[in-house]
Amino acid sequence: MSTMPGLLRRARPEFERQRRATEWLRWFSGDSTESTYRLELVHATGLQPDLAWELIRDLAPLLVGRVPATLGVPALLATTLLVADLPKPTEASWALLATTLEELEPAHARTVLESLALAWQKSHGVFMRQERQRSIRAELQCTLRRLVASDAPGIDALIAVLTALDGDSDRNSARVILNST
Repeated sequence: MSTMPGLLRRARPEFERQRRATEWLRWFSGDSTESTYRLELVHATGLQPDLAWELIRDLAPLLVGRVPATLGVPALLATTLLVADLPKPTEASWALLATTLEELEPAHARTVLESLALAWQKSHGVFMRQERQRSIRAELQCTLRRLVASDAPGIDALIAVLTALDGDSDRNSARVILNST
């Protein structure tokens, strides 16, 4: 299996990096070590540790060390399930999460990740994959509508990624993401 590329970060002035780092700590405090992710993953999935880790191994570097495992693991699982039917699901997950982490303000990134985590938890009792995907998508859509309405900085980049993942050729239109279920 190929390794995902390193996270591309947009060049920002030093004061902006410092501001984001301070805000990040404010919104993302908690244990974010790999060992905690592994434990949380076993707890969330009920799978053996090595098998559970395989579910998110390629995506974990995005969140490990940055996002608390109690939030990161369900967000990773929701993202993985959401894009499971796409031709390149790992790359799609990577694009979605990297855009969330790097383009949104930390508070808004937290909102998106919480939305994904809550959607994962709410859909946990549903056995049909398509129903779980629909539930996660609906929760994410609701969150995106709120962020679009509040004119959250960076939300256009996330909408563009999601629109591209949905195969909509009109990148200026968020209707596919925001209106479909």
